[in-house]
Amino acid sequence: MQKIVVADDGSGFAQKAIDKAVELAKKEESEIICVNVMEDYCPIGLTEIDCNVVRELQIKEANTIASAATEKFKIAGVHARVIIETGSPSEMIIEVARREGADLIIAASHGKHGAKKFAFGSVTARLIEHSPVPVLVMK
Repeated sequence: MQKIVVADDGSGFAQKAIDKAVELAKKEESEIICVNVMEDYCPIGLTEIDCNVVRELQIKEANTIASAATEKFKIAGVHARVIIETGSPSEMIIEVARREGADLIIAASHGKHGAKKFAFGSVTARLIEHSPVPVLVMK
């Protein structure tokens, strides 16, 4: 296994996926590509100024998540890159996996907005359904 893509939304669930990616990367001497995806949307009823404020908050959150992941990889001593993308989370994670020639995607069973009453979060379900490579789901 050469490249592992791991999805990171900053949630506790995502941290389990990152921990598994680190474990596998150490064992297999793989590179980790950590992906955080900002959804580009503006809720109905907000002005363009309000939408810009929302985007700035999303960028700040994405950078905070990326910094935390970068630090975790550095401490673990693994070769990793952190990428921030904008768009549909499942589509962008799959796009990064294709673009990078990944061998595996690791994702959490639920994201920061996931409800435990469902079998999987919607992003993870779409990854399982559409990924060109195996998807390892962490609970």
